[in-house]
Amino acid sequence: MEVSLLTEKPMHAADSQIWIRMQQYFPEVIGRLKRDFLPEYKNPCFLEGNRTRCLPYFYLGGAPKCGTTDLWFNLLRHPRVFNNIVKEPHFLKNIPKTYSGTEKYLNHFDTFAKWVSGDPYGAAKSVVGDGSASTLWANYDIVKKAGIQTEGEIPFVFADVIHAIHPKAKVIFILRDPTNRTISDYFLFSRDKSPTHFHAKVVQKIEWFEQCLRSRSLKSCANVLGSRDIPRLGISVYIAHIREWLRVFPKDQVLILRTEDWHYHEDTNLLQDVFKFLDIEALPESNLQPIKKKETLNEIKSKQITQRQSNKHGDILPKTRQLLDEFYAPYNEQLATFLKDKRFLWKT
Repeated sequence: MEVSLLTEKPMHAADSQIWIRMQQYFPEVIGRLKRDFLPEYKNPCFLEGNRTRCLPYFYLGGAPKCGTTDLWFNLLRHPRVFNNIVKEPHFLKNIPKTYSGTEKYLNHFDTFAKWVSGDPYGAAKSVVGDGSASTLWANYDIVKKAGIQTEGEIPFVFADVIHAIHPKAKVIFILRDPTNRTISDYFLFSRDKSPTHFHAKVVQKIEWFEQCLRSRSLKSCANVLGSRDIPRLGISVYIAHIREWLRVFPKDQVLILRTEDWHYHEDTNLLQDVFKFLDIEALPESNLQPIKKKETLNEIKSKQITQRQSNKHGDILPKTRQLLDEFYAPYNEQLATFLKDKRFLWKT
């Protein structure tokens, strides 16, 4: 099973102006969390006084209805991945400007930190993650929290913040066919789920997006407003988000998967590939057997929701799907070219 683990020479990291602005808007986050980590642990941990504090070793991001939850809980099956933790703290989406805010995030990993410090030899090779799906796309929230006016370009994104505090972080993204993701997202979160209402909203949002692009960059349109209000078309313009992560992080620290390969995979080596990316040992084949040919909890829930929607509202209009396919096609082309991987065209 192929995965998009990029191994070319890294692009340049965040420039000095971005660094200055991050320090200006989030001095507590940068000042408190940017540390020299303890060398005896695989996971990034540091001492604050006599107390061991830890940050996540890896970040798992995606978008609503992309399968991050299922992938997360399968990663937790590995004995080296700490599993007594809530998946989504959404620290960056709700990024604080105060000491108490950063304290809350550090406390999220406190159980892991106590375990590591209490068993330094047995736990030294273990890691903990942050599974907040919003890490990929919710950059508008960080801009809003900073009180930055967004008539122009976004001065920095989540990738810049994470790189600033943990430049060796591992980042995993799972992406789904953007049309299917948008449809699922809409019917899950929208109050009016009728096909005609959905079509009208898609037309409206595409017109807005095209108008935005006349005066602003794709990055700005996809992040600042394109990720707000259902249907959130900007979330699925993946190239606008992925390009920012690969602007900042070395390409061998970013792993990009497709939901379709994960949910319908016939080869459990995909999960082994993720473990390899995280630099932890492979699981025995016997541990992977329950994963094969399974139907995930999210898939079951999605099918139930879809069935209820179909019974109540009927299927979406064919012209709506065509409109979404045509809207996303050029951005899928850009993503496939950027990643050098035609699977991200979502044509099969």
